[in-house]
Amino acid sequence: MKMEWIKVFAPATVANIGPGFDILGMAVKGLGDIVEARKIPFGVKVSFSSAVKISSIDADYGLSYEPEENTVSIAALEVLKMIGAKGGVEIKLKKGLPCGSGLGSSAASAAAGAFAANYLYGSKLTKEELIYPATVAEGKVSGFHADNTGPALLGGANIITYSDRPQIAPLGTIDSLRIILAIPNLVVMTKDARKILPKEIPMKSFVTNMGNSCLIAAAFAKNDYGLLARGLKDVVIEPVRKSLIKGFDRVKENAINAGADGMTISGSGPTVFAIADNSKKAEKIKNAMVDGFKESGVEAKGLVTEVDNEGTRLISPM
Repeated sequence: MKMEWIKVFAPATVANIGPGFDILGMAVKGLGDIVEARKIPFGVKVSFSSAVKISSIDADYGLSYEPEENTVSIAALEVLKMIGAKGGVEIKLKKGLPCGSGLGSSAASAAAGAFAANYLYGSKLTKEELIYPATVAEGKVSGFHADNTGPALLGGANIITYSDRPQIAPLGTIDSLRIILAIPNLVVMTKDARKILPKEIPMKSFVTNMGNSCLIAAAFAKNDYGLLARGLKDVVIEPVRKSLIKGFDRVKENAINAGADGMTISGSGPTVFAIADNSKKAEKIKNAMVDGFKESGVEAKGLVTEVDNEGTRLISPM
């Protein structure tokens, strides 16, 4: 019997949204990973318990074809185990997100892999239930945190708490929000960015970041851009991690001077993001941010985008 291919898209994400380290994240439009997948029988001679095979990777990032080492296949296998599938999955991965970009590259692959495996075997798990296997996969490469996998799967902005498994609360969106991404030609791996974080922080800084995180959560829950603009300030992580992003201070100065209501690091960087409440202003800010990187000797690309409210989805059965 011929096994039919499906195609799945998972969007880029902005983890932390500034002060919400490991607990806030949002999906954004315009960037993401695509996974093509089909069922395969267990009898096919492939590795990883004969259940998952990566047959192609459309990317120049040196990603592994070994199923045990790629988040797309790790997530797919976790789903197959959870649902007791009587078969496996063949995967073709098309990377739309550069590795080490701060846009949730590994999480997008994991979300797409988990979604595809689940869909092929009857969609037995909800998107919320797919967050755990996707985060297990993410944990293999950058740590067990769901501030990318959650929004990548669910879309919108999310708040994440942790016990045995990540607990996700969707927060919604902000209609007037325009997100300006500046993506420099730099690489910052999440594991490296976590190593330099402070082991202790002053109580005042903790309270400031906690208050700003609450403002951001309220902003998305109430569709209130003004609250987001008030809360987008990180006094704990940004001052440390900006040292990994050449030109950060110049870029931020340019963004604010061009009219941005805030700018900070996307995830662990090096991508940075600013916010505005209209597209015309956002284009001006984008150009200023890209110029800021160039003035610092770093090539960069800019993108004006919005919140992706759909999250991971089927593109076509092919």
